[in-house]
Amino acid sequence: MKKTIVSFLLVVFSLIFAVSCSQSAVELTGSLSDITAKACNAADFSSVSFTYMQDEHSEEVLMYMYGIEDETALSAIEDFVVSERSGMYAATFAAIDFKDGTDSAVIDSVESLITDVYVQALITALMPYDPDQTALAQAYEFREYGNTLVLVISEDNTAVFEAITK
Repeated sequence: MKKTIVSFLLVVFSLIFAVSCSQSAVELTGSLSDITAKACNAADFSSVSFTYMQDEHSEEVLMYMYGIEDETALSAIEDFVVSERSGMYAATFAAIDFKDGTDSAVIDSVESLITDVYVQALITALMPYDPDQTALAQAYEFREYGNTLVLVISEDNTAVFEAITK
């Protein structure tokens, strides 16, 4: 009886190990410009302007609009594209590439900062004027793809996430 249970457990753990090893994490391919173009094809981001890392004053956008002021976080960022809020629209797309080996705690802290500073300011700004856009902002969604953190606020977040992974 003991051998049967042990054998059964070994088979179960072997299957779990085989399945977990065969599933690879989805990663984004292409430049952030390409990924942004895919996002724009999947949803309407015409109401926003995009700032890329190489743009003048791009670090200020990260610091003041998105709340990423921590030197550890800033030095871990390899590349990024973020949308700047424009008018009374919630639509947002942001992708931040972190350097290889970046601690997950740093990525998590950046996600928290963006939520606390950018997303909450967006919700607060929209709330008195447009309940539909407010609800859209409240449905914000983050996903991690390897070393890339992506924020999407759109009419169809799922379509955007599907588009950028193709």
